[in-house]
Order: sequence, then C-alpha cells, then structure tokens
Amino acid sequence: MDKELKVILCILFVLLGFFVVMWLRFAAFIVSLDNSFAKQDILISPLYLGYLITFASAPIAYLLGMDKSKKNKYRVWGIAIMFPISLPLSYSIGITYSFIVRTPWGTLLMLYIFPLVFIVGVILLLVGIFKKEEIK
Repeated sequence: MDKELKVILCILFVLLGFFVVMWLRFAAFIVSLDNSFAKQDILISPLYLGYLITFASAPIAYLLGMDKSKKNKYRVWGIAIMFPISLPLSYSIGITYSFIVRTPWGTLLMLYIFPLVFIVGVILLLVGIFKKEEIK
C-alpha cells in the first residue's frame, strides 16, 4: 500500500474513532445520567452519527481489502459489517423510520435490522475463513 493510501486510511480511522466516541457518549447518557463520561453536549444528533460511522467504516473496509485475495476481502468486510456498521446503521434506520411514521414504537425496527445485518457480517466472515484459496 502506498503512502497516500496510508494517510487516507489514518485520517478515516481518526474520524471513525471521533464519531464512535461521540456516539458512545450519548449511549452512556441514556443509560446513566450521572456518569462523568456521559454527556449530552455533543453538537450532532446520534441519528446522524450512526450514518457518519457507517459512511466512515465503508471506505476503511474498502481500503483494507484493496489488493487482497477474495478470502481476505470477505474477512475484512465481515468484521467491518459486524462491528462498526451494524449497530449504528440499524439505530439510525430505526430512528429515521420512527420520525417518518411519527411514533416512538417505530424505533423497534432496529431490533429486527441489527440481527439481520450482524448475521450477514458473520456469514461473510465465515465464508472468508472457510473458503478454499483459488489456484491460479
């Protein structure tokens, strides 16, 4: 991997870490109001943070999978979908749907989306682990 791609990858990792910390601070605020880590002083909605985390994770997974075999690409995308993409994306989709139908019960959609997206990530990871290498 050349130097320019490494710089872009580092910038994306820093952005992803920044977004994840802000999102977790809001989640900690919901769970425990008196926690010193939990602050509600973030300036961006957790709804948009979920989408930003997803849109920062996808290029990271793409760059990490560049110039690798299909087997390694499946592993990278499986891990990327399971951990930094599935929960924030399902949260944001659930909240967006809740705003559209104008009922807080619409948020429960995330309880259906999260396991489906997570299982897709697990399947990709398992395909990457157990797939035979192709002989060229």
